[in-house]
Amino acid sequence: MIFSTIAIVSLAFSSINAQVYTTSESSSFRNDSLFKKSDPVSIREYSFEFWGNQTSNTITAGFMNTIGHGGFISKDDLDPIMNAHIGNFGYLGANAGFNVSWSTKPREGKQWSLCGSFGSEVIVDSRWTKDLFQLIWYGNANLVGDVNVISGSGARVGLFNRLSLGGIKNDTKQRIELSFVQRLVGGEWSVPYGYFYVTEDADSLETYLQTEARLHFGSDNTLMPTYGVAISGMVPIRSEDLPVEIDIYFKDVGLLFEPEGSQVYWVQEGISTTGLPVFGDSLTWENIIDGNISTDTLLQSGKSVNRMALLPSKLGATLRFDISEKIGFNAHVSVGGWMPEPLYSCGIDYKYSDNINLGARTKIGGWGDERLELYGRIDIPGDRVLYIAVEEPIGLFFQDSNGAHTTCRGITLRLSKENE
Repeated sequence: MIFSTIAIVSLAFSSINAQVYTTSESSSFRNDSLFKKSDPVSIREYSFEFWGNQTSNTITAGFMNTIGHGGFISKDDLDPIMNAHIGNFGYLGANAGFNVSWSTKPREGKQWSLCGSFGSEVIVDSRWTKDLFQLIWYGNANLVGDVNVISGSGARVGLFNRLSLGGIKNDTKQRIELSFVQRLVGGEWSVPYGYFYVTEDADSLETYLQTEARLHFGSDNTLMPTYGVAISGMVPIRSEDLPVEIDIYFKDVGLLFEPEGSQVYWVQEGISTTGLPVFGDSLTWENIIDGNISTDTLLQSGKSVNRMALLPSKLGATLRFDISEKIGFNAHVSVGGWMPEPLYSCGIDYKYSDNINLGARTKIGGWGDERLELYGRIDIPGDRVLYIAVEEPIGLFFQDSNGAHTTCRGITLRLSKENE
């Protein structure tokens, strides 16, 4: 009996110990795997960038100041601009905005890290033919006998907000992001086809104009935001044998899905006459004097339908290499972003000290003509870098007589954290 009691007690303790051991092991397994706390995600690199620029290949600051302040516009104001129309078109554009980009620290054993960006940008694009500028500001006295082309003139403006999220490869720094884009407000005006013709003897007139305008507002002038999807990214190319760095980037390559409801205006105007008699049933000097001119005019207005439009995407490439320990060379090309012409630049970097780099580059294209850009890069403790660039420095004094002849101006500020 005693031995039976001892056996039962021993068996009970044995079961309890086994249960305690099993529970302990289960808790240990649970704490080590399913409920293990991960390290918090931290930012590895970031960049804050602000920029604003206005460029043109013809329009000077002095001319814009005269229009803004009012007053008489003389040939002294117009002739330099007219002579600057060496091509078929004149351009005037502006671009301003900000962008914030970031990437997280790489995790052990992972090839990719999280990255993203957000920002806003306003773009203004306008262009006109040389003949249209001359007709507006000089009249057609010097254009009789020639067909004056107006086709291709127009203007557009848009305010875009962007939110992007993607990945960056830890070893190559290759970056790819999916962007969600909002056009908060916008509008455009264009002349798909138009011409003006007066015979050399000024006895016949023929003109035709077809123009369209879209205002992305509701009928009660409420905002009509439009949304789209795009991809953005950068592909760095490095060589172990050559001190050359190449960066290829693309931004907002995608589509904008416009809803219906924008205000649309379409005008078609045509005037044709075989002569300008003093009296008669045609277009006459009598009608002009009496103000009884009748023309064939078609005006239509309404609301737009759903459509897809291309975003103002931009593609570019940058080349950098060191000429010596102190001097480096850089070149850049970019297209898109509503720019009418490719933008080219090349310049020289000079290492002033361990923490300061200075440089100058020549830029041509985009909306503007040839101009100078000065820039500096300052290393700040904490792996931070401050970058400042001034495009056409004299152009910043656009209300001063010294800057009246300039056609371009701009500034860029960027603060970034870069871990080598």
